Amino acid sequence: MNGVPRLARRLFAFAGLVAGVAAAATPEVSAELARVEARQAQLLARHRPDLAELWNLETPAGEAFVGLSESNIAAHARALHTMLDRASTLPAGARTDSLRARLALELAETEPGGALRRDALLWLDIVAAAARAPLASGPASGCSRTHRVTRQLRAVPEALRGAAILLRGAPAPDGRMFEARVSRVEWLFRQDLPSRTEVCKEPRRLAEFARADTLAATALASFRQRVTPGP
Repeated sequence: MNGVPRLARRLFAFAGLVAGVAAAATPEVSAELARVEARQAQLLARHRPDLAELWNLETPAGEAFVGLSESNIAAHARALHTMLDRASTLPAGARTDSLRARLALELAETEPGGALRRDALLWLDIVAAAARAPLASGPASGCSRTHRVTRQLRAVPEALRGAAILLRGAPAPDGRMFEARVSRVEWLFRQDLPSRTEVCKEPRRLAEFARADTLAATALASFRQRVTPGP
């Protein structure tokens, strides 16, 4: 997505931060709000790490990335509806309003006709954020980070295959923007991530990373061919 929609998504998601003064929350309201926020964080880590990164939200380090696809996108939309319904019962306030705005935006992108079925560039943002996620949380020493990055990269090929199916019938992306974004993701896979995992000295972990990284880069090339017009 280009800079204007991205800015709009950020401003919309945090509209609640400038909401009017709300009544003091009871312990029960605070607990319910925390539960919905925790559930959203879990699902962002699993399916939309790009939004977690955009909104600077902390997500569970142990939650592995799973790309949305025809097989699970309807269930994800139902989960978002449920969380939004729960959030809508809570009194207005900065945190509550921001949560509702984030859920509404993600739901709009998830439902039929939303960006997940129209915007190939968004999918590049998703897989790149998934690969970067372990760099923002959890231990960086030894081979722990390498293992977590490897786990994320292993999910990229299936995520991009599922994305290509969801994008069937979507308008072709802008060629120059798409190629620039693909190049950045390719650089992430082939140069940036390998340099971040050099601290690991275990041959088995390094071999697993190299294989996952290669398969992710191959899947990226295949995705490019599937969503852009042929010569």
